[in-house]
Amino acid sequence: MSPTHIPPTQKGNPLSPLSWLKQASFNILCMGLVVGFIHSGIKNLSKGEKVLYYFLALFIWRYLRFCINIIGFWTYKAAPLPKSNANYHPGRDVTVVIPTVDPLGVDFHECLTSCARNGPRKIIIVTAGEDLYEKTLGAVAPVMEEFPLVNFLVTRTEIANKRKQVAHVIRYINTPITVLVDDHVFWNSPDLLKSLLAPFEDNQVGIVGTNKRVRRLEGLSVWRRFWNMLGCLYLDRHNFEIRATNAIDGGVFVVSGRTVGIRTCILEDKQFQAGYLHEMFFFGLLGPLNPDDDNYIARYMVTNGWKLRIQYTNDAEIETTVGVGEPVHTKFLGQCRRWARSTWRSNASSLFTEGTVWATQPYCIYAVYLTSFTNFALFTDAALVYLFTQSSWYFDAAEPKYALAALLSWIIFTKTIKVFRYFSTYPQDIWLFPAYVLFAYFHSFIKLWALITFYDHAWSGRNLAALNKGEKKDDGKELPPQGLCDDGDISDLDIGPSESPVLLKPKSPKGSQSATITKA
Repeated sequence: MSPTHIPPTQKGNPLSPLSWLKQASFNILCMGLVVGFIHSGIKNLSKGEKVLYYFLALFIWRYLRFCINIIGFWTYKAAPLPKSNANYHPGRDVTVVIPTVDPLGVDFHECLTSCARNGPRKIIIVTAGEDLYEKTLGAVAPVMEEFPLVNFLVTRTEIANKRKQVAHVIRYINTPITVLVDDHVFWNSPDLLKSLLAPFEDNQVGIVGTNKRVRRLEGLSVWRRFWNMLGCLYLDRHNFEIRATNAIDGGVFVVSGRTVGIRTCILEDKQFQAGYLHEMFFFGLLGPLNPDDDNYIARYMVTNGWKLRIQYTNDAEIETTVGVGEPVHTKFLGQCRRWARSTWRSNASSLFTEGTVWATQPYCIYAVYLTSFTNFALFTDAALVYLFTQSSWYFDAAEPKYALAALLSWIIFTKTIKVFRYFSTYPQDIWLFPAYVLFAYFHSFIKLWALITFYDHAWSGRNLAALNKGEKKDDGKELPPQGLCDDGDISDLDIGPSESPVLLKPKSPKGSQSATITKA
């Protein structure tokens, strides 16, 4: 029996077409009743005044989810660590996979070291091309020396493509849990894997996300400090959203691929690999996609009946770098465009192509998917202010200017809550808050441009085309769905010379004998 074998109870529970129809119909009916109830209330309040009706309808559409999300945020509970008889242990049951195209970058060594400090059974580093392959071997060797109890495996694909890199190493994974990690992510706790494994005690949990932070760097110029702050606030807002929605109905808009735990049996599934490697969009006319891989994985879990969990704990906190890459503003703006395009593509797929969320995530239908299509802060806030100043509530107020000030204060307050943690931790950046608000409004134009150019699926932020220049053209052959190997033994794998991995395995603990690198 292979190490990734699981009992029959440990499988996804996808809905049958009839069950989907019943549950989706019930949820849509409930949504309609809620909308009808709100409509009646607004109609009574507005007393036939159209402008006031439109103001109240827009206000509730925009801020009802904010109020419910606050409740969800504070009622969220992380999966507790098992007190005894845990089913999963890092040193026995976890393989960490790190795709990289920058092994000599300033972040890679710290990333690899922080993962090794958690003591997984194996760490697989997968890069692209012969040049990066040799550089990666040199970068991994000193970390392997420092952590002799962890098995390290280095391999590569012929081209730089994250999906192909991840799919390539599935054959080398022989643990029930796989943790995918970006090469610029740092694990702050040596117990991160223990915390990440806790939700998997529930056999229906297929994927587990983490608590994400952006590292705030010291000693930056005001210009660079501004972009670094935007990166920090970007993930703080995401943390607020996914913690809240996951607590309410188990849904999230995405489980970030920066660090994510997945059951290996899911990665081994032929259906998963086919979609993962050849995902098309816009009715199958465009693609295949290289970015949006974490969106695909999250949607696959929902469609196939797996639960998604966010482990929002201090031990499960990861740090990453955003808003500090060169050139600082164009790189961050490029990332914003890519993220916004991913949202348009993925949310449309969830609602109109796959559709499982209609039956399984009734709150997220409103709070994540539908509202994402209308969440243009500049336009909605301007519309709110305009409608209010044209309504009887403004003209009939004893002090109209104070009534308008109250509305503006509410709008600013809602923008403060999600980023309160950051500014309370770094009060020296409070003076930059107005700049953050202005960027939030500017982001409406980024989102609009992303909608117009949704077909562009380049990985903006990294020049993969330049990395692939001169490398062999990918032959597009299908990867074997299984082909697991024991640690230290890869001789039985049917892989060509360009795919042969290098196993880094120390002969003895550090200090007694130097480690060796043996080629397969």
